[in-house]
Amino acid sequence: MDLSKILISAFLVLSNILFSQPVPPIKGIVIDENKAPIEFVSVALLKQKDSTFINYTLTDVKGEFVILDTPKDSLLLQFSYLGYVTHFKPIHYTNKPIDLGEIILKEEAFELDAVTLSAVIPIQIKEDTIAFNANSFKVNPSDNLETLLKKLPGLEIESNGKVVAQGNQVTKIFVDGKEFFGGDPAIVLKNLSADAIAKVEIIDKKSDEAELTGVDDGNKQIVINFTLKKSRKNQGFGKASAGIGLDSRYFGNLNYNKFSPKTQLAVIGKFNNINITGSNIQGFLENAEGIADDSDDDTSNASKTKSLSGYLETGVGGVNVSHEFKDKESFNADYFYNLSDNSGTSFSKRISFSNTNNFDFEADNDFDKISKNHNFNFNYKNKSRSTNSLTIKGRLISDEVVQNSTRDGLYFTEDGDLVTSNRQSYSNNNIKKTFNVSINFYQKLAKVGRSFSVGFNTNINGQTKDNKQTTFVTNNINTDNPSVREIFALRDETFNNGLYNFNIKYTEPLGNNHYFKLHSSVRILNQDEDIYQLKTTVTNDNAEELITFKYNNRESSYQNRLGYNYSVKKLNVYTGIELQELDRSFGVVTEDGFNSRQFYVNPFSTLQYKPRNGVKYRLVYNKKIRSPRTAESSTVINDLNPFYIRKGNPNLKPEKTDDLNIIANIYNYKSSLNFTSRIRYQFSTDAIIPNITIDDDFVKTRSYINSGERKRFTSFFNFSKKIKELGIRYAIKNSNFYNVSTSLINLQLNDVESKDVSVGLSLENANKNVVDLKIGTNYSVNNTSFSIEQDLNRIYKKQHYFAAVDYDFIENLNFNTQFDYFSYADNQFATNLELPIWNMAISYTFGNSHNSLKLVLIDLLDENVDFERRSTTNYFEETTSESLGRYIILSYTHRLGSRKQQKG
Repeated sequence: MDLSKILISAFLVLSNILFSQPVPPIKGIVIDENKAPIEFVSVALLKQKDSTFINYTLTDVKGEFVILDTPKDSLLLQFSYLGYVTHFKPIHYTNKPIDLGEIILKEEAFELDAVTLSAVIPIQIKEDTIAFNANSFKVNPSDNLETLLKKLPGLEIESNGKVVAQGNQVTKIFVDGKEFFGGDPAIVLKNLSADAIAKVEIIDKKSDEAELTGVDDGNKQIVINFTLKKSRKNQGFGKASAGIGLDSRYFGNLNYNKFSPKTQLAVIGKFNNINITGSNIQGFLENAEGIADDSDDDTSNASKTKSLSGYLETGVGGVNVSHEFKDKESFNADYFYNLSDNSGTSFSKRISFSNTNNFDFEADNDFDKISKNHNFNFNYKNKSRSTNSLTIKGRLISDEVVQNSTRDGLYFTEDGDLVTSNRQSYSNNNIKKTFNVSINFYQKLAKVGRSFSVGFNTNINGQTKDNKQTTFVTNNINTDNPSVREIFALRDETFNNGLYNFNIKYTEPLGNNHYFKLHSSVRILNQDEDIYQLKTTVTNDNAEELITFKYNNRESSYQNRLGYNYSVKKLNVYTGIELQELDRSFGVVTEDGFNSRQFYVNPFSTLQYKPRNGVKYRLVYNKKIRSPRTAESSTVINDLNPFYIRKGNPNLKPEKTDDLNIIANIYNYKSSLNFTSRIRYQFSTDAIIPNITIDDDFVKTRSYINSGERKRFTSFFNFSKKIKELGIRYAIKNSNFYNVSTSLINLQLNDVESKDVSVGLSLENANKNVVDLKIGTNYSVNNTSFSIEQDLNRIYKKQHYFAAVDYDFIENLNFNTQFDYFSYADNQFATNLELPIWNMAISYTFGNSHNSLKLVLIDLLDENVDFERRSTTNYFEETTSESLGRYIILSYTHRLGSRKQQKG
């Protein structure tokens, strides 16, 4: 960290020195035809001879611009702004200042849906849209969109596949303004080529209601739109790849696309055994260790993360079709199939405390999980009329998961004496089918600002789970009379759930940008469970227990929001109260049920201030009511696993939370500065907390109670800036998490305080012409303390150092390598872990870049390990899993499409 600070200081000092050197400027003022200054006009400096890009800047709020570092030559200035005709101004620079005075830009006679971005302008900004020129960021012919996004300032792709822009999660991704495979970011980013993209737009999208009425309601979401290059439209394009390597490793990929102004067609396919999912990775991380006993325990860490371990074979295929019937009326449908087989082994060690007799647990795990997924989406939008709009979205999902696992576990006392062992074999067959549809209609009425909308959403799913578990238990191992027993459990479960939501909104203008809003909604949840469980215990006297029952949970929520809204260009205020009535009834069908009815008054408020383009401050406050989940309040017991018994508490009350968010985003692309921050504070009363008991045989029983308060504070800061003179961008990240909660451990309240701090620093060159360099480090520490087990207070540190090089020997020969070094330290575990990972690739393109050979070398040091540590309510755990390890693959890729047309 100290070395990094020294490097940054040196860069900043050198930057200031360079800035201080007197350079004769080229300056001017850009205005529109009404003499009004235009902010964020992209001003590019080119050579007249061949239009080679030299430098660029953006106009400020007064429309003024200044360009320094100009060579003596005949030059060309290009002025570009979305919605205006591009203007060119020739000049001859002789190292003397040039004042161009006023430059007038003319508006486009008509506005296009997809504005062509000039090849030399890296960034253009207009209102809520930031457009990046993809040609300004170096990508290789084999790179996908995920690689391109990682190079854009202000964007991040997290380990779980989520895309974050401007500090907010990206909810949808479009291609040429149309949905692509349901807008799923993971599918889009992994299956479209980066070199097919001309422009990347980051859009702070208004709600459908605001787009129709013109009244900004403050409800926005971040979406990304990729605009294709002209050479990729009206013809087929894509890639076909295949590779084979040592140890029988293989992969094959295919994507084919044909986009016309009215119709989009895309086909993708992928199969491999090198741990590449090709779609949303979350489905593969669930129960990745193969044992579903404590996987849903609340963690004290800021987030619970898992990585894909073991060996994965994947086959995926999908097709996407979109058609635009007329302007702003379109239909989109896609189908995606995913088949995967994930298997492997792991070793876990756990330190548990029970307030009576603390113990350690070690286990060897084997797992195999096969999943098949069918996913069909459709989406109809009709915004062709100026007074109303209609959207219909639907999804059909079919999942089948077969999972088998074994766990050999050993229980030790605090002194290290082996007391109990068990061997658990677990198999599960899970079939789930889901149907979801939402319909939203928006109507603008005659009076300006008056509107109403009607919406309906339903989610219906059915699920069957067949569970089998066999447990061999040996107690009192070190005594003269150890006991042995075998427990066989069979549990068949059928679930039928229906969620129905109806809402209506009405907006009445009060004059001078003031509005009254009424929002009424009805939410009905109905859950039916049908359970059959048979347990057999083999001892001297065989015991058999049969349980069958039908269970129903019904919840109705009626909400009326009365709100006041003030909306102008720079300021948006929305505040009011929500009146909520919550009715719940649940229990075994043949028994007396539990019923409750509560009434709540929930205030809410949103304040958004945008003093100028690129700067946004947002404050959001909500009072939220969370009713107990079905498992938390269930009146029946789940003891499928004899060492982990789960039961609910039917007397739980809803949890009440005050939720405050503060967001600040500052984007100054003229100085290449990017700052994103988010602060969130949550305060809960009647907190639903775990109630855990552990007996002398290490059997854990978990229930829930309402107890006291829970406090949670999270913050995130991201600052980056480009030093143009040095061609370097540096980024500093900081995230913090603070949580204070309570749990009940063997009838004694345990106050848990958890603190997480993470700091990251990275440096990368911004030229990206021949060589692409990046170095950095991330440092995080978790400090968890307990009121009843202070000797178990934990400090866990994780360090990550990384370096990457991407170098073009010649135009068609590329080399890239990345080295990662991880270090884990934990005062509760005797050993620390150090993990180096080194990857490398060499690629050669030929045939007008339509063909490429690539040699990929993964995990060259053959560490063959994946590592995770976590904290929960009453234990610490570390898991070391086998992973794919070192492999080498040689692949061939052919770019589909006409060479002649692409060249043109």
